[in-house]
Order: sequence, then C-alpha cells, then structure tokens
Amino acid sequence: MAISATARLAEFISNVRELPAVICEQAKLHIADTLACIYAGSASDAAGLVMQISAHADECARIIVPGLGRWNEPALAALLTGVCAHADDFDDTSEHSMNGHPSAPIVSALIPTACVIGASGADVVRAYSVGVEVACKLGVAVGRAHTRRGWHTMSTLGTLGAAAAAANLRGLDAVQTQRAVAIACSFAGGLLGNTGTMTKALHCGRAAHGGYLAAALAEQGFTAGADILETEAGFIDALTDLSVDAIDLSGLGRIWELLSPGLAVKLYPCCSCTHLAIDGAIEIQRRHTFDPLSVERVICSVREECTHYLRFATPTTGIEAKFSMTYTVAAALMRGKLTLEDFETTALDREDVAMLVPKVSMVACSNEEEAGSIAVVLKDGRRFTTHRDASRGSPQDPADWDDILGKLRQSIARGKSFVPQQLERFFVAIREMDKQSRFVDLLETHL
Repeated sequence: MAISATARLAEFISNVRELPAVICEQAKLHIADTLACIYAGSASDAAGLVMQISAHADECARIIVPGLGRWNEPALAALLTGVCAHADDFDDTSEHSMNGHPSAPIVSALIPTACVIGASGADVVRAYSVGVEVACKLGVAVGRAHTRRGWHTMSTLGTLGAAAAAANLRGLDAVQTQRAVAIACSFAGGLLGNTGTMTKALHCGRAAHGGYLAAALAEQGFTAGADILETEAGFIDALTDLSVDAIDLSGLGRIWELLSPGLAVKLYPCCSCTHLAIDGAIEIQRRHTFDPLSVERVICSVREECTHYLRFATPTTGIEAKFSMTYTVAAALMRGKLTLEDFETTALDREDVAMLVPKVSMVACSNEEEAGSIAVVLKDGRRFTTHRDASRGSPQDPADWDDILGKLRQSIARGKSFVPQQLERFFVAIREMDKQSRFVDLLETHL
C-alpha cells in the first residue's frame, strides 16, 4: 500500500536531525532577519492592541517575546510574537513556492517552544529549516489552488510550517507529528481580503499560535484525524479549489527550499510587489537630477497578480501605504530610500510626497518579462527608464549579513522597551546562534 502524503510529511519532519552546513548558514541569516522584524513590530500599534488584551507577566516569567519582555503563557507569547513579526510586512517571502511569508510564523512558534524545552541554538536552526521546507514544498504541491479562493498562505501553509518546526524541535515521532499536522490543519485559515489592515499581522500570530499548540498537544497525546492532507473533508477538500487532487511531496529534503529557489529578504517594509518599482525609482533618483515638481507622470509595470494586492491608490493609513504602488514609488523618488518611518500614518501628510502620489500609475503586464519596468516622464518631455528582473534581497540579488545588520539597527532603534542595548555584540551572538547551548540565552543575555 502506498504511503499517504500526510505520512510522508510526518516521517520527513520527525526524521531530520542533522543538516548540511550550507543550509544552516542560510537558515541563521533568515532567523536573524526575522528577529529584526520582531523587534521592529514590537513598537507597532497592532502589537500594542494585542498586549492590551494579553496577560503580561513579570520578570520571573520564562517565555520571551523579543522587544516586549516575558510572558507566562507560551501559546499567547507565540501569538504576540507572530503579530510583531509581520506587523510591518518587513519579513521574508517565498515568492516561487509558498507564495507568501514562511519565516515569521515559524520563528514565532519556535521561540516559545525553545523557551519551554530549553532547546539549543543548533536545534532551533534545524527545526526552522524543516518548517520552511514543509511550508514551501506544500506551496509547490497545491500551487495557486487555495489563494484563488482567497486564503492567505501565511495562515494556511504558515500554520503547517510552524507546526512542523515545533514538532521537529520537540523531537516528536512520526505518529505524534502526523497528529500535530492534523491539528494544525484545523487551525489553518485567514483571508486575503484583510490585506492592508492589522488583521494581516494577526494571521501570522494565529499561525504561530496554532503551530505551537498543535505540536504541544500532539506530544501530550491529543488525538486528530489521519491522512489529513488527502482525506475526505481534509486539507485539499477544504482549502483548495479542487484543481489539485493529490499532494506530491516527493521532493521533500532533496533540494532544500532555503537553497533553491531560496527566500527573499525584504529591504523595504512594504508589499514585495512594490519592490522592483522601488528599486527602479531609487536608481532613477540617484542617476538623474530633476525637480520633482517637474514630473508629469510615473508608470510602473507589474505582474497582473500584483494589482490584486496593491489595492490602495490613495492610502489613508501607514498600513494601507504598504500596499500602495503610488505611495511607495512616490516616497522612493522623493527620498531615495524607504524606511520604517515612511510608513507611519503621519508620514502620509508630507506635502512633497503627497504631491507626487497622484502622478504614479500601475500597468499590469500580460508578459511577465515586462514587469519591473518604471518610467519617469518630465513635463519637458525627458523620460528616464529602468528595468529590473529581480529586486534587491531576492535570491537572484541576495541580501548579506550587512543588510541584516542594517535592518536590525533600524528595527531596534524603533523598539520602545526590551531591546538589545549593545547591538554589535548582539549581532555577533546572532551570527553564532548555532553555538548556543540554549537558544533562549541569546535573547535573555541581551534583554
């Protein structure tokens, strides 16, 4: 009898105990990048509102939420950490496999798990790599079949990736892991219609919360359905459009997703669909001298899919601005960069940028090779153009540790309370996280 996809997935998750060094190095960079996003998000309004309904613990509590202190309840800490991780839409993406954000929910589930069980840094790096592999390979298997129904992959595949990572970190066997996956499938859900609101960050929090709980409950013997991916009324039936009738996971662990096609590190805190145009706008701004008042129009060519995400031509909040081609490109042309401060709601009132926003337009390309072009047309007829095939930070133009240090510096500067005081020492410790006998020491030492 052929093994089910769910059983194959569970065996993979439970059997990985060691990884090649090249995968570990790539994993460390993405974990560090996600920590930077968590510290930045700890100062967000979304995190603040979640904290208002959360039971914040004293210094004796053992579960750390980076940037916010300590909590007694690990599942709640996972929820809050996940909200922080995605609050600024600054976290990495898997554009060719998961079609979403894998690292934020996975790291957010692993931190409280590591605090509870005293996991080593090397164990966390391994579990993270497994979680990314699961979320992304499942993304390849189902394709666009569930995003077409409005599901947000961070809430569906992200929940399963977080559960896989937490199960691996706890050392669950294949039977326990299959239960964890089944529990996680019942937690999966989140609608793309909430894009441009705080609820999108809550999707990440709920995915981390669900992933943590699924593994913890499965370890205790909590029961769940068998073969959940393919069974009647299971994952395929509920979360796809039924254009996929089987989940092919034969590629699990053969070529790891962290290596190929790889994840994209975000160098701008906004929707990845804007990044090619932002790169182009910054290039034009640096190569040419012109008065912004002389700009007649700016045309940005994008993939058709991007028009569904970039829904705010005239944003009224900082969160909406993250999903606005008009605002992000106008700000990039005016400032030559984009930082977290550019997405505070008060920044939308700057007259120079506001003047340019109505002049930016977005054109959907039938040929994806044309996407990534930007043209700045001046009133005197001059025209400046550029085209990029890959954004900065993508696997084709990858981020390095200097880029991560820059994000960490920007993020910690934005943090309000429990942030590392000696950044350089903290950065060195992050780069050597696999040498930590207890991963939590990395965070505790620098509170």
